[in-house]
Amino acid sequence: MDTDAVKQAHRNQYAKPLETIFAPRVAPLDRVRWTWTALSNWLESLPPFWTAFALTLTETVGAGILALPIAMASVGPLVGVALLVILGVVNALTMAAIAESVARTGSVRYGNAFFGRLVSEYLGGTGSLILTLALVTINFVALLAYYIGFSTVLTDVTQIRPEVWVGLLFLVGVYFLSRGSLSSTIASALLIGLINIGLILILTLFASMHMRVENLLHLNVPFLAGRPFDPAILELIFGIVLIAYFGHTSVGNCGKLVLRRDPSARSLIWGTVAAQVVAIILYCLWVLTVNGAIAPHILVSEKGTALVPLAATVGSIVRVFGTVFVILGMGMGSIHFSLGLFNLVRERLPARAQPTLLLARLGGRLILHPRGKPDGTPRLALMYLGLDTARGKPKFRVEIQSDRSTRRVETMADGELRMADCGWQKADGELQIAVRDATEESMRLQVTSSLAVTLEEGWDAVGASMLDVLQTSDLEWQLFQWLLRQGSARLADVAAFVGEDEPSARAMMDTLVKKGNVAQVQVGNEIHYRARLARKRGRALPDHIRQALDVAEARDTQRSSQVHRTSDVLSNKYVRFFLSTSPVVFIFLLTEWLLLTGNESFTGVLNFGGVIAASIFGGIFPVLLLIASRRKGDIVPQMFYRFLDNPVLMLGIWLLFMAGILLHGLVIWQDPFQRITAIVAVIAVLAMTIATIRGGAFKPRAVVQLRQESNAAHGEFAIVARGESAAVRVRLDYADGEREQHAASGQVPNFALLRCAIFQLAPTRAQELKVWAHRITPDGDSEALPVRLDVECGAETKRFDLRLSGGQVVLPIADEACTVEVVLQNDSPNTSGG
Repeated sequence: MDTDAVKQAHRNQYAKPLETIFAPRVAPLDRVRWTWTALSNWLESLPPFWTAFALTLTETVGAGILALPIAMASVGPLVGVALLVILGVVNALTMAAIAESVARTGSVRYGNAFFGRLVSEYLGGTGSLILTLALVTINFVALLAYYIGFSTVLTDVTQIRPEVWVGLLFLVGVYFLSRGSLSSTIASALLIGLINIGLILILTLFASMHMRVENLLHLNVPFLAGRPFDPAILELIFGIVLIAYFGHTSVGNCGKLVLRRDPSARSLIWGTVAAQVVAIILYCLWVLTVNGAIAPHILVSEKGTALVPLAATVGSIVRVFGTVFVILGMGMGSIHFSLGLFNLVRERLPARAQPTLLLARLGGRLILHPRGKPDGTPRLALMYLGLDTARGKPKFRVEIQSDRSTRRVETMADGELRMADCGWQKADGELQIAVRDATEESMRLQVTSSLAVTLEEGWDAVGASMLDVLQTSDLEWQLFQWLLRQGSARLADVAAFVGEDEPSARAMMDTLVKKGNVAQVQVGNEIHYRARLARKRGRALPDHIRQALDVAEARDTQRSSQVHRTSDVLSNKYVRFFLSTSPVVFIFLLTEWLLLTGNESFTGVLNFGGVIAASIFGGIFPVLLLIASRRKGDIVPQMFYRFLDNPVLMLGIWLLFMAGILLHGLVIWQDPFQRITAIVAVIAVLAMTIATIRGGAFKPRAVVQLRQESNAAHGEFAIVARGESAAVRVRLDYADGEREQHAASGQVPNFALLRCAIFQLAPTRAQELKVWAHRITPDGDSEALPVRLDVECGAETKRFDLRLSGGQVVLPIADEACTVEVVLQNDSPNTSGG
């Protein structure tokens, strides 16, 4: 930068010395930004174990810790510590079960799946519904409790009425909801969580200075020393402890990131378990010091958090640190829970019917599949092939996949695509496809369907890209450049340019047409050739732009039925925002009513969510997911705890949480609403467990995976049967020969030259077979390979196009030998198949 040539060039261009571009000193705000960036980079590049540990610990230790001393005051701190250790160990086991289930699931490792997809894959639609209800309950009660806790603590500090603080926090939440998202990173979440843990340790230190022996030795256990059973004593303990330990969603948040750095799953499992152990120690110290400093009768009567009586005992220093904790913990937490409820409602509002879509020639496919079942059947794929040269009508390739085979036809349309002629049955679902206009390069169509509609981009960009330039021959590249200059050229002109006869020139042009680098154009009675440049892959439109386009398009469409008018209303962005925020508004009004009537209870609300939602999400689901994933998982992690699958242990954990909910509904709780809710929850979970078992959740599965790595130079194959690696005969066919081996997993060299892979599966006692052929993108996501699958089991052969189902298919099999043939296909319009 400081050479004479650079200085002179800068002076010539800008008429001022080069030294003027340097700042004499860095502004304080810039220093803060640089420091934050350096800290963010350091936190986000932690080793995988510490990433899992930090994210789990900071998500587990939240505002629920402020309710623990109040819950334990009725039985005493020593008994409370014993309960914290027992239930903490149980939660560490369920955390390990969740982590192993995530590690065994390919859609989490190589996709964007979260708990909804995880539960849906293993436990079916019933399990997914119960999970959604549990998530809604956790968001609902947490937001209500945070409103109450935030307002009561700040009222104690400022003497401003709690209703005002709730209103202020609600308005802040609505502001972030109007923005559509809360911008956050792993670094910011970790930093806030670590600050909160540091504040808890400081408050623990202050509380320890005021501990009294009589408070520490307080003991009130039913049936001990002749004491009668009082349900009120146990009312808060179980639920508060479970909600305090609830951090299971953190495994889903960090699972993909940690598994990418450590595929063995060692860091994920050990990191999450270690975080639970640290949480146990922290909670025990907190309960011992706070309950030892405050008389039990004061804590039992507290409706807010433990910070208020702690500040009265220790002094105003607690108000300072406690206020910071409440603002960071409850304030930020309330915004996150508001956003969670907002998104849960928004994504379930009816979308506008009859979307109009632009489909480029050979540029992608329109995929239709059953709603809520992205890998379900029947499935339909539609690709635009351009205008027919003879009749000028738009030409399509239609692929319909059923449970047994794939039907592929090429057809033309004039106004409306007749789906019945393509093999689509009325029983498969309502489907009408109308062609609005079509050119050689693209067409617009309108889809009316009861199925979910997605647009899949092409496997390769259509046209010549820089990668094509590097991979093409010199002659082809010179020809491509010549066509760019000419605009278009006849076959005779092409033959003259390359110095070949017309048949040889036609063969060369057909190759370029199949690659998508050259287009055929009808000019009069002659075929002309034109160079095609690749289009840049488009980005997904933001919601507000997409909604604006939908509103503009709606003005051009007449709707006569009440159903369409209702859809128009629900498509209005203001109506959708109001409906999406309605749960948050309801919780705000409910909080205000509770505060005005004096019925608010921070611990009571958290306890209800802990007994119902945390028991289901953090206790029952981990058991079911672990059992299912060990029988039908896609991947065998190198590290896991074998004893977790012990039937006695799994049944014991399941019964513990079921008994906890049932006892609260029959004995402990006295409120009719709480009792009914608990009994309904027990019935729902029992019905879900039975439904998942009868639906095949625990059926053993064999999984054949063929994976191309992101660098595209090589790939891997892996065979898993009943949760364990299974060695089989594997034959890899290339153009220059075959390679055979007998292994459970291995490398696939020169993947780009692979024509097919054949797997000979011996009887494995598996009742299902899953075949997954996919490619890992540079971002670590998964996309389907262009693959035809033939599965021969006994006398029956089934054929599938895996691109229609995201690169994977699951089918029932008998306990017999099977041959799985994965054939990689060319995605040109002339490809045909069964």
